[in-house]
Amino acid sequence: MQRPDLATLACINPDCQYVGRPGQGNLAIRKVYGKDHIRLLRCCGCQEEFSERRNTALFCTKVREAKAEEIIDHLDEGCSVRATSRLTKVAKATVARLLKTSGRHAQRFHDQEVDDLHPRAIQFDEQWSFVKKKQKNCRPEETHQAGDFWDHTAIAPDSKLIVSLVVGKRTQEQTQALVSDTQSRLRKGHLPALFSDGYEGYEPAILEAFGRRYTAPKTGLKGRPSLDIIRWPQGLAYGQVIKSAKDQLSDGIALKVIRGKAQLQHVLSLLGYQKINTSSVERHNGTSRLRNQRKVRKTLAFSKSSLYHGWMSWLSVVQYNFCRAHGGLRIKAESGMHHRTPAMASGLTDRIWSTRDWLLSPILGGQG
Repeated sequence: MQRPDLATLACINPDCQYVGRPGQGNLAIRKVYGKDHIRLLRCCGCQEEFSERRNTALFCTKVREAKAEEIIDHLDEGCSVRATSRLTKVAKATVARLLKTSGRHAQRFHDQEVDDLHPRAIQFDEQWSFVKKKQKNCRPEETHQAGDFWDHTAIAPDSKLIVSLVVGKRTQEQTQALVSDTQSRLRKGHLPALFSDGYEGYEPAILEAFGRRYTAPKTGLKGRPSLDIIRWPQGLAYGQVIKSAKDQLSDGIALKVIRGKAQLQHVLSLLGYQKINTSSVERHNGTSRLRNQRKVRKTLAFSKSSLYHGWMSWLSVVQYNFCRAHGGLRIKAESGMHHRTPAMASGLTDRIWSTRDWLLSPILGGQG
């Protein structure tokens, strides 16, 4: 069984000059142990010894790597925790524990790998689900950890890459977190066209994250100084798809240009669209419901814990971005059709990753 390349690993000692720096040639194999032939590494710079699984999803895990990969694949294919336990002949507690460690690792892996993006456009949307019980059945003290939960998603329609995910209640704070996180992952100075539904939280969130700040002029009066002025940056284009009830005169969909009409039309033509839409993120919502059993309507597999709900959502994001070839991203090559994942289409990687690859991919300079 092929082990991770030493060039992708780094020393974990915070006092070492090579900490968090892969490919420095400072690592040597101290010994090999266990049924999976895990390597104990030694840093030639500081003499620190550590397992190659350190800062990965499988650190301090007794489950065999092949079995762990099988469990994660079953969860990602729409199996519930109990169904995965029965199919893989593993205890339910073991499946839940691996989901916890893998979900945490998936979020850190996404933060490490998805960066410096330059997409033509970004589409925002929220996907509804619930935790523990429906919102109408929740007591006031339960509303923070139960009831309606939303997966706030940002996706690049040209590469189908999920840029950002925020799981939680549908509030202005969560919307702001989604837009700000998306902006932080873009290449410095890059302004993609933005599309969203008509939720009122998006426009102020986009202005806050992408706007240009200017110091307010001094008034000469006593008291607290004025707040900075935030203005829309030149070149930013933003359009909304506003949905309402259908009637005999309309289909219930209105398109609204917030900023940059000419720029929006140019980007839409490059993407092959005729009008403002959020079709890519809406289509991903359908894929997410199919692959994540916790979001399927009218089943008993709904999440009982908000933490596990978030961990499963992050696991699905990494599997979708790095491990699942997207049919709309195929390109014709001399040897036939070349299949690509969203991460490949975005230039983040040059290959289709396996589940084992990202489970054993360390978080450089972080805690796994």
